[in-house]
Amino acid sequence: MRHEDNRACASVSPERSRMLTYLERGPDLSAHALALRFEDALGQFDTAIGRGNAADARVVAIPREWTIAQVVDHVAQTMIRSAEELRHLLAGRRPPAPPVYAALISDAAAWESWETLVHNVRAANREFGALILEAERFETKHPEPPITQAASPLTVKTVLVVNRAIGNGRVEPETFTAELPWRSYVLVQRLHLLDHRSQIQKLQAACAAPRTGETGASQGH
Repeated sequence: MRHEDNRACASVSPERSRMLTYLERGPDLSAHALALRFEDALGQFDTAIGRGNAADARVVAIPREWTIAQVVDHVAQTMIRSAEELRHLLAGRRPPAPPVYAALISDAAAWESWETLVHNVRAANREFGALILEAERFETKHPEPPITQAASPLTVKTVLVVNRAIGNGRVEPETFTAELPWRSYVLVQRLHLLDHRSQIQKLQAACAAPRTGETGASQGH
């Protein structure tokens, strides 16, 4: 698994090393094991958005952070593109398009109804999950060789983001790319769901707290 830094002469952070070590487990996992991991993360994410509501969706609960609507739209926009990349990999093709970049978001987060935003993200997540189940069914019928063998050189350029410690209790996002086989790519999407599950939970807690009326620019990954 090859990875590249987007900053000249930068050292590899411990946080990046841990993520890459985790992703290296991907080729050793069966499609069934991957499906279980993804479904668990999906269930946790779905529970978080199920606690959301239209009233809080666009509240800037934490200055310079995304709103809940922006997080939900981001996951939808990212996951549907990731599903297309996975579809190519499972068909034995390298995805031809540019990689799925970090912080994707559409203007739907600013005006679409909360119900539609939730429907969209659930549909995108189901699409990705269905592809893993398709791979699982294939492996069940054809255990030798499995679909897109672990030793296959076929990979997809994947943009990854980790929060690295920079001292004094502060963190900053570190962005880099890695060439990942499809099984490791599925693990990335699992982590992505869990990361934004936690972000939504944090925003929901902030919305429930007394509001200060502060607003600010928002960000995410």
